[in-house]
Amino acid sequence: MKTQRLSIGVLMIAVFVTYFTLGTARAEGKGEYPNLADWANTWFKVKLTGTTYHFDGIGVKPKPAAPVSQAMGIAYVHITNWDGDNHVLAADVYIKDDETGEWKLFFNDVDITYFAGSDLKFIGSAQWVIPDDVTVRLLLVFTGSKYTQGVKAGQFKLGGVTKLSTIGGSLLEIDDAEDAPPELPLKERWAGSVSISGPMVSESSLPFNPDL
Repeated sequence: MKTQRLSIGVLMIAVFVTYFTLGTARAEGKGEYPNLADWANTWFKVKLTGTTYHFDGIGVKPKPAAPVSQAMGIAYVHITNWDGDNHVLAADVYIKDDETGEWKLFFNDVDITYFAGSDLKFIGSAQWVIPDDVTVRLLLVFTGSKYTQGVKAGQFKLGGVTKLSTIGGSLLEIDDAEDAPPELPLKERWAGSVSISGPMVSESSLPFNPDL
């Protein structure tokens, strides 16, 4: 009986040691944060779509009663930098001014914080804010593919292969005009979801000069 108990004890120790060893090996084998430096200085042409409620005042029901989906135009997203220490991409967002027809820097130096994924397929979170105007929150999906041979080896594939999209997003917009004419609301609000989707494009294809 003593021999049997001893054998059971040895077996339990062996199981414990094996479990501990495997657990340590799994912990040590976990991947590191990917290097996203290759995404710096890339451009995306994206379509913006919003599904929002519209309120033409404070304390009133939305008009119409149901949210309305509508195209919100085109934007160009410029990934400007990768901060490997903090795992953050920096980006500028350009949007066309409806009145002048000129492309303007709308969101400047916004953070896209890496959340999960590899260097060619990852998710990041972002919040784009203009105080007292627009707040956009996004879960962004970067999907990339690179050439492996030839003179373009290591470069991203364009033509819709490398792209930027969202799996979730929200929009809050404020338009308060204290000096508005009587027929227009003084306080307007939009609230709902927003999505973006579009391919990586070359800088030479931009309809504006970002250096001006």
